[in-house]
Amino acid sequence: MHTLADYRAAPDALTARAIERAIADAATVAYDAYCADPSDANRDAFISAAATDCAVAYHATHGEPWRA
Repeated sequence: MHTLADYRAAPDALTARAIERAIADAATVAYDAYCADPSDANRDAFISAAATDCAVAYHATHGEPWRA
């Protein structure tokens, strides 16, 4: 699973968008797992994935600088 650090270290915008999509997909999968089985472990996994997704969205909308 990708992290905010992976996103911020992306060498270009195309790579960053791919990482951003993978993080959003992971949050969706974690949410679906939690809906299917609302255990504490699934809840915690969803919260973690959603927090990462939100952090990436924040950085994406505030113009993360990319390396040339």
